[in-house]
Amino acid sequence: MKPVVMFAKAVDSQLAGRTEEAKTLYKKLLRYYPNSSEVLGNLAVLVKKDGHVQLAEQMLQRAIRANPENFSALTTLANIKLAEKNFAEAKRFNDMALNIEPENPDAMVNEGVLLIRDNKLDEAEWYFWQAMQRDSRHATARMNFANVRRLKRDNLDASIDMLKSVAAQDPENTIVHLMICAANQDAQHYVEALRAAERALEITKGESEEALNAMATSHVILGELEEAMSYYERSQAIDPTNVATGTAYLFTINYDDRKTQEQVFQEYQRLAALLSKDKKQYSHRLRPPVKDRRIRIGYSSPDFYTHVVSYFIEPILRNHDRSKFEIFAYANVIKPDEHTVYFKKFFDKWVDVVQMSDEEMAAQIKADDIDILIDLAGHTHGNRLPVFAMKPAPIQATYLGFGYTTGFEQMDYFIGDKNFCPPGSDPYFSETVLNIEAPVYAYNPPRHRAADIVPPPALSKGYVTFGTMTRMIRLNNRLLAVWREILERVPGSKLRFDQKTFDDPDTVERFYQRLEGLGYDRSRVDLVSTPEHWNGYKEFDIALDCWPHNAGTTTFEALFSGVPVISKRDRVSVGRLSDMVLEPLGLGDWVADTEQQFIDLAVKLASDVPALAEIRSTLRDRMNESAFFDFKARARGLEEGFIEMVRRYNEERA
Repeated sequence: MKPVVMFAKAVDSQLAGRTEEAKTLYKKLLRYYPNSSEVLGNLAVLVKKDGHVQLAEQMLQRAIRANPENFSALTTLANIKLAEKNFAEAKRFNDMALNIEPENPDAMVNEGVLLIRDNKLDEAEWYFWQAMQRDSRHATARMNFANVRRLKRDNLDASIDMLKSVAAQDPENTIVHLMICAANQDAQHYVEALRAAERALEITKGESEEALNAMATSHVILGELEEAMSYYERSQAIDPTNVATGTAYLFTINYDDRKTQEQVFQEYQRLAALLSKDKKQYSHRLRPPVKDRRIRIGYSSPDFYTHVVSYFIEPILRNHDRSKFEIFAYANVIKPDEHTVYFKKFFDKWVDVVQMSDEEMAAQIKADDIDILIDLAGHTHGNRLPVFAMKPAPIQATYLGFGYTTGFEQMDYFIGDKNFCPPGSDPYFSETVLNIEAPVYAYNPPRHRAADIVPPPALSKGYVTFGTMTRMIRLNNRLLAVWREILERVPGSKLRFDQKTFDDPDTVERFYQRLEGLGYDRSRVDLVSTPEHWNGYKEFDIALDCWPHNAGTTTFEALFSGVPVISKRDRVSVGRLSDMVLEPLGLGDWVADTEQQFIDLAVKLASDVPALAEIRSTLRDRMNESAFFDFKARARGLEEGFIEMVRRYNEERA
């Protein structure tokens, strides 16, 4: 058979889906033409589909060396680099492809994907649209167009419909099912999201890290902790060094009541060690002591925008003593807003690190000669803990955003107070616990959104309503069993779960069935989603807190709304949030040490409705007059902590 005929037959076989026949023919051709760019490129596509990505990449590199104008090889290489998250190389290959065929849909789609990564959503949408105009059935263009509309929150239902049409066209496409999962989460169709994740996992035979993470995330949203932990553990087994998976896993394990404090801490240490492995380490051996100048403080956060963290950090930033401290922001803010603009005025230097690699960000911090680098995110979305692993600043500390250890030995301090981190806490932190004057946090609620104080609903309804606004992941089965006993002990009482997830009827029914499986009477439980959540506190007589991870922001909100909060102490820091909030208010007797004490506290408080009315009328004033609202004192307390860190640092270098 002549080579030209053999090549044509191989291409026909490839297009017809007879991949083994095509591979055999291409391999025969390579014996005679080992540097044929077209044969190498086409065979690489088939090899890549078989999962041999490294071999495919080697063949594509040979194809490009043989013919730098091989468009197909360039776009396939760009796709491989995108999957590897090597965005610089992906862009290099795709730019070469665009120079050859600037209007080819494949290269246009790759360019759009790269633009999404840079958060340039309008430009990305344009590229996907143009690709669709050139090939209306281009599945990748259509699914990415729908996905970018999702990211822009532009008609989510239409985006989901388009993604489903792509899935119907290409039912084995894992990525489109993962996009359907994400879109349904955004649209608050949480059970539908889980189904899409299940389909992605089915296609990949349970071996896709992304599908496993989607399953875990879906279960987290639905409050199904045991299932979520199982999927995260399977995902970690595939890639133990994946930062995103590790962050999500450590976030979730804090809520797992089956784990001991020792087990949780060991997981933090294990993952931090993995994420630190082979990282560059900056030396500060020759750095002079910090004296006779302002102390340079760097705050690293993804949350310098309209985010709950702003209620706690803004009062500190606004009241920093700028004669003693020079303040830097390392802002990993994906979607800045008007609050971001407001934040900028509190800093001497604002550095946008969204597009910086970890190495670039660390180099910037070192170049800025930061004395103390503060992590405000911990293991939450958007954190830059791998930067801290390189130790770009001589003193590093974590504060506010997470509430527990990072696990990193390169993090020097965890900033707490005597209520948050009582004696005996130190063994469960990789950092040195530095307790500053209590309370460790300031609190500045959005007063324009907070509802007016109203009488307790029990006065008009004739029964007591217990309530919670906590995220569902805190609602473990053991906790729910304790809450059920409270309902049984307080005749006629009801339990109100107010959470955005309950906008979804399927989620409501799924959770009702879970409660009934735990012995609840459905008629005594309300699952609601109050549009302006501050108004939801008007419907609570008593708020019930959770453990092993206490609530944080919602406890502050409930108290500010006049609603008493019953809690229970548990693990260090995350299980002491209630102590951290209630003790400074003189309300430490609302915190129990055991489940039985928790039940008894709730029953006692529910038995005296006039007392609830008195609490309701005075609690906001108590908050307003508390140390949480003495913003200057809270800033001075934190600054004294910074000065102590510098004193110890200088002393060590003396």
